[in-house]
Amino acid sequence: MKDFLYERNCLISKNNQYRWSLSFKISKSKKEIIFIGLNPSLSNTEYIDNTTKKIIKICKNYNYGKVKIINLFALISKTPDKLLTHEQPVGYLNNIFINKSLKYWSENKNCDLWLGWGNNGIIRKRNQKVYKKIMKFYTKKKDNFVNPLGPLFIKKTKKENPIHPLYCSDNSLLQMES
Repeated sequence: MKDFLYERNCLISKNNQYRWSLSFKISKSKKEIIFIGLNPSLSNTEYIDNTTKKIIKICKNYNYGKVKIINLFALISKTPDKLLTHEQPVGYLNNIFINKSLKYWSENKNCDLWLGWGNNGIIRKRNQKVYKKIMKFYTKKKDNFVNPLGPLFIKKTKKENPIHPLYCSDNSLLQMES
């Protein structure tokens, strides 16, 4: 995995409990994508977990040059169980990073947005709260560009949430809601 990652950037809280964003430059392409997942596991600039590897593989298939990963919840955890019991799983700066990332997406023609938080996104109704923000910024993107791509996903779960990439093939197709 290290051989095709040109640059890496990871923003983590001082107490190492929260990851605000994780970015990789994976090619020289000018195309960028922001991925919104559920919560960060252990991936950082040194260690890349299976979910992050899958995201990078799918993004390479679409010739993206830069991948930025943010999450509904910033709490670092191998499993989503901690999101149910932790006092502040969203994280004190996470909404700022989400808004900044969505603003960037809305203002850049070569930047796409991919959603993949799975069914656990319903915890604390985070999926609904963040989706409202996404749609607000998508309206701005439509004001800025002719026929821009809306939020992308691979497929929906039975509960109508954007499926987590770990449960998809490396050759999965990104699509927009119709």
